[in-house]
Amino acid sequence: MKQLLSFAATGTAAGRGVPAPLVAFPSFTRVLAEPDCLSWIRAAHPARKGTAPQPPSFRAGMDALMRRYQREAKMPGIQPFNRLANDRRWLGQRMDELGVATARILRDDFPLQNLREALEGIDECVIKPRQAHSSRGVMSLRRVGEVTFTCLQQRRELRLVEVLDYLYRDMREHQFPNHWQLEELLLPPSGLLRPVDDFKFYAFRGRVGLILQVARATEGQRYRWYDRDWQPVHTGKYEEALDPTLLPPREPGAMLALAERVSAVLPTPFCRIDLYEARQGVVLGELTPEPGTYHAFGESADLYMGAMFEVAQHL
Repeated sequence: MKQLLSFAATGTAAGRGVPAPLVAFPSFTRVLAEPDCLSWIRAAHPARKGTAPQPPSFRAGMDALMRRYQREAKMPGIQPFNRLANDRRWLGQRMDELGVATARILRDDFPLQNLREALEGIDECVIKPRQAHSSRGVMSLRRVGEVTFTCLQQRRELRLVEVLDYLYRDMREHQFPNHWQLEELLLPPSGLLRPVDDFKFYAFRGRVGLILQVARATEGQRYRWYDRDWQPVHTGKYEEALDPTLLPPREPGAMLALAERVSAVLPTPFCRIDLYEARQGVVLGELTPEPGTYHAFGESADLYMGAMFEVAQHL
């Protein structure tokens, strides 16, 4: 099948690494402290005849990108990048070419009613929906009996019927399709029996703008935002659940470098790169071309990432 957005992209991003205009793009912290370093994003120009043009916007850029994917999905012989990114076989092959470790898929694409059969012969795994946002329906399980598992998120034992009840409830509430997969269970470098934190890199053709850390516990998810220099920042998103006590990764530079290396070869102006720091090292969880609630950032973060989007889109 012809792929309009193939992995082997041509041009600046694929051929020479991070494009020069984005290499020098300042960090979010610097822009907040020195707004004039990106003065062009609010500049007027004569063609508007005295009226101010609309400033860059991440949500507007994503709206346009989503329309592009929807338009391309209706074109014969075209495989839009968002569909490729969700194809685990395609993702595994491409990451192998880059030498990037990925979470192994143990079972792929089964309905919840077949969960017991899918779990046969598997002692530990992560169950997750194939299409969902914000980690809904994700459970890390360790078998303790034929139909009993320890859930690392809830830190208690659950019978299979309780696991199913939880997953069905999440599926109904958040309305994602009944397509599920089992991945290998990753544990943190400390060896503690808890889910690894997610580090989600908002990346634009090889340049990271913001990083979201997600930690899961019995009381729910906690978050912390960083700029690309690993300085904690506020973005206007998840403000009610931010936790300044969350620790950054042990090797932040290695994680950032890997996220930017993956992003630089993707044939799209933006993709979120989701990584884990595990006992095995840095592992790619998934590519997320369409992050949930991308419209929920505050004005400063939306403007900043919108400016990155605008530059990346024209490279």
